[in-house]
Amino acid sequence: MTSLCILYSWDLAHNDKAPEKNCHQPSASTARNSSYELIEMESRLNYSMFLLRDLFPDKYVVYTCTGTSRGRRCGGWSDRMKTIVMSYILSLLTNRQFRILDNFPCDFKISFDENLVQWKINGSELKGLTHQNFYASAGVKVARNHFRGANLETIHKPDVIYFRGNWDFLNEFAERPNIGESFPWLLKLPRPDIYRAILRMILKHTDTLQRHVQEIFTEKVKNSRLVCAHVRQGRSKTLPNDDSTDVREKDIETIFKFLSQYQIPNHKIFIATDSVDIINSARERFQDFLLEVPGPITHMDISKSGELCHGQQKSFTEHEILTRCDTLLLTRSGFGIIAAFLRKNSDDLYCLSHHYISPCSRYTLSKIYPWTLSPWDDL
Repeated sequence: MTSLCILYSWDLAHNDKAPEKNCHQPSASTARNSSYELIEMESRLNYSMFLLRDLFPDKYVVYTCTGTSRGRRCGGWSDRMKTIVMSYILSLLTNRQFRILDNFPCDFKISFDENLVQWKINGSELKGLTHQNFYASAGVKVARNHFRGANLETIHKPDVIYFRGNWDFLNEFAERPNIGESFPWLLKLPRPDIYRAILRMILKHTDTLQRHVQEIFTEKVKNSRLVCAHVRQGRSKTLPNDDSTDVREKDIETIFKFLSQYQIPNHKIFIATDSVDIINSARERFQDFLLEVPGPITHMDISKSGELCHGQQKSFTEHEILTRCDTLLLTRSGFGIIAAFLRKNSDDLYCLSHHYISPCSRYTLSKIYPWTLSPWDDL
């Protein structure tokens, strides 16, 4: 049985002894950054469950998004977060080092740094190694069976697995024979807690992006209660090549009516959306109550011109804001769902479904919005 690497976030700043080399381990920058992502003392999640040692020194799983093949899309930020989680779990299942190679449309390292896991590619460490391109979404039915029970060591013999995905395969990983012996958390923890632990454990905002988020809260939100909505319209004048969604004009009015009740003192309203028309309407409707993140609305997988890096940074910033809202309203979108996963609880969480708004829970979002995280009904 694979042994666990016992590393706790609060040990890192007080222990000068370096962890073992071949371990999913904290980067050198961790001790220099006491960022909010590490403040998990009161959480029932124990990061040591997700950190393995005795990894093969020259074997890797690399989450890959380089934009070199339009037919193999990386997707937007929610697709990429899903794939990072799935890639990391695949690295655990195969006892491989985990790395991230994402430079489309802009270098991932501009916005994110290592947290508890080393994921940056170190110089030429992958040069000269045999490799395999594994695009799980090319044949999703095959991939589901693959993750359920395939002999991964036999199929993935090359040194480096360059992985792309777009979909959530947690159910399939949990169906693997004897998975509970080595990875009991796959059977015990619900999806939101797995996402929250792995994403927070892997990713930390760079100082620039973290400072930008903090300034929004200290200078604009201040002591106000922050009420948020994520409204994904999909195909629109803003993103004419995007997929369509089930959000209609009457739904926008329903959302605005819901938010209007918070136009009261000591409240701020924030709307993350992929539509310029929606944000323009929100400016007229909510005026001084509205909080905005400056920058263009782009889709990091679809948009081909304009300020793509600025738009990507805006998406990252808005997503982090959603994770910190006092009240959060969701529409059908992985972007908003994973933001809800990254919250610590389901307090004041609401969902628009079938044209109605009602309270909901982090733990039922896959049922409320099936075919969003996974290409099948996740019931």
